Amino acid sequence: MKATVMRILPFHFIVLGAVGCAQLAAEEFHSIPACMVIDDPAPFINMRWVKDKSVCREIPTSFYRELGQWAERAGVKGKFSVIPCLGGIKPIDGSLGEYPDHSRDERLQWIAMVKTLFAPRFTITPEVITHWHVWDVANQKLLPGPQTENQWLPLQPVETQTQYIAAAMKMLRDVGLEPGGLTMCWSYPTEKDALLGQAALQAAERVCSVKYVMVFNEPGDRPQVIYRRADGAMAVSLRPLVEDVYDHTFGKKTEADIQHDADGYITADGTAGRFVEKITKDGCLIFCTHAQTLYGNSTKSGWKVFQIAIERLHKHYGNRIRWMTGLEICRHFCPSTLSSKERP
Repeated sequence: MKATVMRILPFHFIVLGAVGCAQLAAEEFHSIPACMVIDDPAPFINMRWVKDKSVCREIPTSFYRELGQWAERAGVKGKFSVIPCLGGIKPIDGSLGEYPDHSRDERLQWIAMVKTLFAPRFTITPEVITHWHVWDVANQKLLPGPQTENQWLPLQPVETQTQYIAAAMKMLRDVGLEPGGLTMCWSYPTEKDALLGQAALQAAERVCSVKYVMVFNEPGDRPQVIYRRADGAMAVSLRPLVEDVYDHTFGKKTEADIQHDADGYITADGTAGRFVEKITKDGCLIFCTHAQTLYGNSTKSGWKVFQIAIERLHKHYGNRIRWMTGLEICRHFCPSTLSSKERP
């Protein structure tokens, strides 16, 4: 049988017969792992509004529902944050009362919407507790600034970090949202990634009894192990590289702006853009956006950008796109070394 050399994504060469080539084309060549990262969701409150009152205060549940239904129709999967006590305003579990101008039923409807539309397709994580100033876990109150969670947390002993992250995870789990890891608000020093990974893993073990967690802190080419314990338990950094069109957060975008920004991800002919560059270079696509970007200060302009870009992605790459949750894509590149008996 005549042997054939085939190049697959990216930079790998194999020698196969005709049958092997056909199988490869069906199974390997067509597989481009993809993951959409959505940061900053929380019940009702717009994360940007917490520090910038020039934008709308709220992102309605109806918008998240539309977004989740679109992701389901389009086959999109990824990572979806839920901030447990955004800005220290109110905890998601209702333990300190309801969100301003909202009822208990409305809060429970928001949680049910996330369970139904996002949890099956997205890895759910807390984005620490407040995504703002530090939360006093023992006394259930916001500590006065100016220090924010991302400034305070890296300075703490690993046990304090573990307890804080565990509190965030527990707040989600108590309302029926199963956390698959941690999203760090803003940034945590990358030289301390192993410490963050250790704390996130220990927190997840205590709250969820798992030994493999996803962490989102810094960008990178593809997922990477940041902490591995002797027993094989590990924390893996998701490391999305394609960044957001964050200025849509403020609205004021024209249809021409929307088309321009969609082109920045992938052009109409599928030959250029950051999505194309990322796929060509790394054979995968992990990209990040924010709830406030998508909502576009009530215009939904950011969401329109991603709808166009993802439609083009599907048009030009077809079945090669393999959508994965945050945990799935981490496991794809960094498989667990635990035995099947040790995995939760």
